[in-house]
Amino acid sequence: MIDQPNLIAEQNIRLWIQATMGDIVAMDILPGWRPAWNASVRTPEGVIHIHIRGDRGAGQETQPLRVEHDVLRLLADEGIAVPHIHGWCDNPAAIAMERIDATAFAGGADRDANLHRLVSDYMAIMASVHRIDTVKAAGIGLPQPQSPQAIALAYFDDADQQYQSHRDGPDPLIAFLRKWVLGNLPLHRTETALLIADAPQFFHDGDRITHIYDLELAHLGDPMADLASIRVRDINEPIGDLTSLLQRYVVESGNPIDWVALDFHTIASFLAVPMRMESALRTQRQLPAYVEYLSWDLGCRCAALEILAQVRSVDLTPVADLVTVEKATDIIYDNLVASCTDLPAARGRLREPPALSLARYVQRRDAIGHEIARRDRSEAEQLLGQSFAGAAAAEATLEQYVLAAGPDKEADLIGLFHRRTMRALQLLRGYPGPIVDRAPGPIDRLAFSDPPSTTVMAHDSATHI
Repeated sequence: MIDQPNLIAEQNIRLWIQATMGDIVAMDILPGWRPAWNASVRTPEGVIHIHIRGDRGAGQETQPLRVEHDVLRLLADEGIAVPHIHGWCDNPAAIAMERIDATAFAGGADRDANLHRLVSDYMAIMASVHRIDTVKAAGIGLPQPQSPQAIALAYFDDADQQYQSHRDGPDPLIAFLRKWVLGNLPLHRTETALLIADAPQFFHDGDRITHIYDLELAHLGDPMADLASIRVRDINEPIGDLTSLLQRYVVESGNPIDWVALDFHTIASFLAVPMRMESALRTQRQLPAYVEYLSWDLGCRCAALEILAQVRSVDLTPVADLVTVEKATDIIYDNLVASCTDLPAARGRLREPPALSLARYVQRRDAIGHEIARRDRSEAEQLLGQSFAGAAAAEATLEQYVLAAGPDKEADLIGLFHRRTMRALQLLRGYPGPIVDRAPGPIDRLAFSDPPSTTVMAHDSATHI
């Protein structure tokens, strides 16, 4: 069912297509995270097939869609294979582009050697994007960071501002990771490049990459941040051996890996996901796929903590599965899940019918949610040395503790928040997204000619927290 805002948007887009391109032969809305349509249009040159990419809804913003339109045109001018742009619609904001008759990469390169080869070719394309003159990128309106601090935060700042403007309560884990990010900026980095920022996304015909796409986060920043985005996507759309992919980038770009900067940007990029998700999960009354969004939130929290634990040489203890106890409500949730199991198969990038995912989630929450909350509060009370009447007071006090804590508390807090997140991920057991169970992929740093850097990150948090 199309909701009213999307129905109005489609009506306006139809009018725009008819006024600028030709008669519409067919038009269908696509399932997914943003408004999007496929259309066939009769033009004087014949029928063409287009894709219309709409703007995200409130609470899910990245940057204005017009930026992506302009970046796509720049990349095309620079010889990078991207979908051809047919035009721009002002109301609603939408890009009309070539519909690609090829397969969209959606992971699986950890099991398919040919897909892994294609991802490796993507690394060469990324290196080509990084060689584009930043003056040209600035010429289409992308801000050029003017200091090492601005370079380090070029991607993170947008997510941080969105989080701060929408937050409606304490989130001690985000406070902890945010404090670490802002206190460990890689201020030795001064190079900028045009970044893809959400890689690797591409179409392929099985033999070669035909186009790269989804440039909504493109900006000017540290090239290591683009390599970090590869690591982020890997936990939900596996890309295979990270070591060989980074080696391909080094060969194609001529740039060595700065391990300190790469780790920083990896943690910051993982953290940016729940910072962006928070407003949607807490305020949006109807998301396209609530459990998918929640999997991004929890999976990226966990991954950020695991990378930080590696950086700080903190050993993480396994978290045992919580045992479910038989309850009178079990039969209700069993029937709810059974009712959703026969729903029509999911389309597009949806992994399964969203109602089925939600039914399983509320079933798990009814079964173990209370025990998760009890253990979370118990561990917080043990750390803080006081008892609380409710969860809200405990979370607020824990957040204040995090903000005041010194480096000597870091290992304990990494462990605490990792245990919390691993317990929360048990609520998503059975969801078919790799991010629910997948840890950040390993990298063999000794395989690179330059020894891993041991440079200590600069501490510069006073003006940000």
